Amino acid sequence: MSYPPPQGGYPPQQQGGYPPQQGGYPPQQGGYPPQQGGYPPQQGGYPPQQQGGYPPQQGGYPPQQQGGYPPQQGGYPPQQGGYPGQYPPQQGGYPPAQGGYPPAQPHGAYPPAAGGYPPAQPHGAYPPQQHGAYPPAAGGYPPAGGYPGAQPQGAYPPAAGGYPPAAGGYPPAAGGYPGAQPHGAYPPAAGAYPPQAGYPAAAPVAVAPAVAPPGGFTYVTPASFVALYPGYQVRCDPVRDADDLRYAMKGVGTDESTLIRILGNRNPVELDAIKQVYQKKHHKSLLDTVKGETSGHFQQVMTSLLMDPLEQDTQWLHTAMKGAGTNENILMTILVSRNNEQKAAISNYFARLRSKTLPEALKDELSGDFERLCLALLNPREPDSPVVNPDVCRADAERLYKAGEGKIGTDEKTFIDIMTRKSWSHLRQVFAMYQTIHKCHTIEKAIDSEMSGYLRKCLIGIATFARSPGEFFADMAREAMKGIGTNDDALVCILVGNRFQMPDIKSAYARKHGKSLHSAVSSETSGDFKKSLMMLIGA
Repeated sequence: MSYPPPQGGYPPQQQGGYPPQQGGYPPQQGGYPPQQGGYPPQQGGYPPQQQGGYPPQQGGYPPQQQGGYPPQQGGYPPQQGGYPGQYPPQQGGYPPAQGGYPPAQPHGAYPPAAGGYPPAQPHGAYPPQQHGAYPPAAGGYPPAGGYPGAQPQGAYPPAAGGYPPAAGGYPPAAGGYPGAQPHGAYPPAAGAYPPQAGYPAAAPVAVAPAVAPPGGFTYVTPASFVALYPGYQVRCDPVRDADDLRYAMKGVGTDESTLIRILGNRNPVELDAIKQVYQKKHHKSLLDTVKGETSGHFQQVMTSLLMDPLEQDTQWLHTAMKGAGTNENILMTILVSRNNEQKAAISNYFARLRSKTLPEALKDELSGDFERLCLALLNPREPDSPVVNPDVCRADAERLYKAGEGKIGTDEKTFIDIMTRKSWSHLRQVFAMYQTIHKCHTIEKAIDSEMSGYLRKCLIGIATFARSPGEFFADMAREAMKGIGTNDDALVCILVGNRFQMPDIKSAYARKHGKSLHSAVSSETSGDFKKSLMMLIGA
């Protein structure tokens, strides 16, 4: 027996309740039309409402009353003994809910009725939501009665305070980055060189967090770079640079101008970010790729730029002592200019990568007083102090005079001891006092008249570095280009390893040697090697 379509509501139910229906209630005549923006008609759920029910709603459901959903009047009558196979008779049809449209239920589920029996959920359906559960998705119920801002369905609410947006690259560390860089390629860590002629010591800064550049390839500045380069941030686009470098070396031939343009214009932190992105995106080492695509001294420049400072210095020391002969200019450039922490790190790294320690390698390559001087330079100096004892400084100036110009012959050990052990601030005062005693000329002139060979060059280099690091590097560059031929290895070591002191180096070179560094290097080099050095030197 089946029921005819009811007119204007549900007729009184017959004894025995509804027979089981296939697919739910049949569509009712004059029922509630589908709503715009609300829930679509559900298969197997409630039939459309009868005329006289809720009026059509524009744009979704109206707001709920304050305090959440009000209880429905009447609701479902209590079921006797659970859910029998047939529904009990219902009087008067389904009563409308007061205060708003009841929430739409998942497919095949009954809405909860206040005070009624909680409906059983079909297999796989979501149970009715309680206060504090996920708010309805856009287009359904708006938040009711002071709910906090709703999140998209299934999303986690933000943690207290929210996540601050990442501002395109490394955020500045607390306190900001100092601008000026110290001498010797490495900015000084704690306990490093004192401020020297425009090289103020930089305060240590915190490690920058991982950053996701465009394309989603994250990179993070290593802690060693933060200590060594506290004034630098990533301001380039590492993803674009990595792609440009990939295209420059892909296929037959290499676009050297792109390598020079990118690698020659990026600071160490940016170059490290580019290397990380290149590895993740193209699954190759950028350093190995550049090695395979370049050669000669141009390769030296490009690969040195891609090494971190510790790797770079260690590699140059190895190059200086590799094969027949020794490149003393490279040894002097690094051993004189690096601070205590850097020299200790270089020694440890050299021992890990080579079959012998750095002191052992120096003993194998050198001899005499120059060997003793280089070994002494590996030892730590006394820490710098803004205040020096003038009496001790005058005493050391007298010791230097008596070890050299004040006696027949020369006591090289005294010069080596004072000039490798005393702090830079102490040595500056000693050398200033030396000019006021006895012969009244500079310590450099005294050394030049008393010493010879690489011992003389290195001790004069120490005296020059104490006064002006930029002048020291300018003199070493001049030494590499002096005479017939050019010491290209030393020139690359000096200009690449100390490129962040380039303004001081250029100024000192022009003042002391009567021509620009740009002009001098241009006349001694050629091809892509020349172009790469010109990029580092600048106009």
